[in-house]
Amino acid sequence: MPNLPPVDPGRAAAPVAATTLTPELLASLLADGDDELAAWTLQNALAERGRARVFDGLLRDAMALVGERWRSGRWSVAEEHLASQTLLRALERIRPPQGPESRVGPLAVLAGVTGEQHGLGLACLDQVLRDQGWSVANLGPDVPPADLARFLARNHADLLALSASLPDREPAVRDAVAAARAARADAGLAIMLGGALAADKVVAERLDVDFAADSLVAAAGFARTVADGLSDSDPALGPAGEDSAG
Repeated sequence: MPNLPPVDPGRAAAPVAATTLTPELLASLLADGDDELAAWTLQNALAERGRARVFDGLLRDAMALVGERWRSGRWSVAEEHLASQTLLRALERIRPPQGPESRVGPLAVLAGVTGEQHGLGLACLDQVLRDQGWSVANLGPDVPPADLARFLARNHADLLALSASLPDREPAVRDAVAAARAARADAGLAIMLGGALAADKVVAERLDVDFAADSLVAAAGFARTVADGLSDSDPALGPAGEDSAG
């Protein structure tokens, strides 16, 4: 990978044209372990587009390149793992500001189903929902259904986002949904499925979820619908913010 020049502090804050922020650039920064420049790249993209669109586009395409280069043997497992860890650190650098208002919005709970090991999608959704005004509890990957139910019974969540990637995770999704529904007998919990499994519409239709999101833009749209319904029933909650489509 080429060595990149250092960032000029005098120019670092200046907007960069979106055309120069390519998936190839971001993938190289991630595989090189440079979370500072990776965060800078994402932050410049966010100056022109909403968070969900940046994550669905630039970020997703960059990680697809990382996977492609690993499968082709161009990059090793070490570089693939480093890219994922670097991305997590970069995402921490660009988190939405967390003021007191972030703790008074409706609660969204995020969790990977039993056996699910991928947490990047949850980390991205966490930020998208916070931009909309949600209070977010990201439980991370591989959450047992009993523990998920216990958390939901103790915390009044309005939205549950489950993540599952592989086809064999379908039984785990069923268990998680059943546990969540039992924990909230009032039927006031909206359940959304994300991850690669959600893109399989045949599978998604077999599951007792309210929405299957095949992108963060779609997930943001559903979350906004849920929040709008809450504000209609309780005007004190106010409208949820919107992720810019620009």
